[in-house]
Amino acid sequence: MFAVKKTPSPVIDADYLFRRIGEGFDIPYKPPRAELLAGVFFQAGLRGGLGLQCTDILHLCNLNTAFALMPAGTKVIVKLEGNARVKLDGQLLDLDAGDGESARPVATVLTLTRAVRFTRSSTAGTRERMVVITLSPAWIDEAGLNGRLPARHLNQLAWQPSQRTLGAVEQLLRPGDAEDPLERLAMEGRCLDIVGDAFTQLLARDHTSDHGLAPTHYRRICRLRRLLDSGAADHLDMNGIAQQMGCNATTLQQHFRQAFASTIFDYLRQRRLERAASALRRDGVSVALAAEIAGYASQANFSTAFRRHFGESPRHFRNRC
Repeated sequence: MFAVKKTPSPVIDADYLFRRIGEGFDIPYKPPRAELLAGVFFQAGLRGGLGLQCTDILHLCNLNTAFALMPAGTKVIVKLEGNARVKLDGQLLDLDAGDGESARPVATVLTLTRAVRFTRSSTAGTRERMVVITLSPAWIDEAGLNGRLPARHLNQLAWQPSQRTLGAVEQLLRPGDAEDPLERLAMEGRCLDIVGDAFTQLLARDHTSDHGLAPTHYRRICRLRRLLDSGAADHLDMNGIAQQMGCNATTLQQHFRQAFASTIFDYLRQRRLERAASALRRDGVSVALAAEIAGYASQANFSTAFRRHFGESPRHFRNRC
């Protein structure tokens, strides 16, 4: 479990963001002033794969930021105010709550089935007040929620936060002593209240039209995705994968494409590239070993695929991280 990271003062500079957000964070150009933000920004790793980020800040200058590789997970987002432009792998995140007196709360559940590149642009003088709760795949599994909602990559499901949820968000934005175990339990309880509100609303809807699959078929495809994510299918051919799932290979391919807009082997190739990127970033492995992790016999072919997926060469990615 990670310690809560909390701003010690109302003024936030680039060094603070680099220390708190960590590996992969980037400010692509030099901002016009040293103080970037004023307010509260902190992250907490809570129990069981539950993550929390709270933002209540004023932008002191125009600011563009990026994160090289935001990990997969389900994100429950409630924004009270803010219109910063956020893109995930180049796709605009539709979550504009407005600014000032015109602000209106908005909320979404966002699905990331794989790591994404995150970019954000904000304007001087605007505020950002929001809570982002991240549910790891293990947390979703443990909660029995796997396969209950559409799991298409970058899928957004809007929901209407209740007054109780808005109150919980306000409390999270005004933390007490975040090192106190009882305060941390209170934070976790507020997160669970928000997640419960979101999932209660979303599970009451009929999402069949989102993927067009019968519930039993959709659950099987979600099991297949977990198999692909685990690495256990890396050396299986299509017949081997179909045998593992107890299903005809043609039907399995059709259902997977229908649910996730990708072929099984395109998805598997992306997951292996992401595991290779993680090894480069976390362990500093050689490009040759990363190519092997990704399943490429040729370093040149691996470098081409890596650049196409991440926008830079594996060597540059490793050295920068």
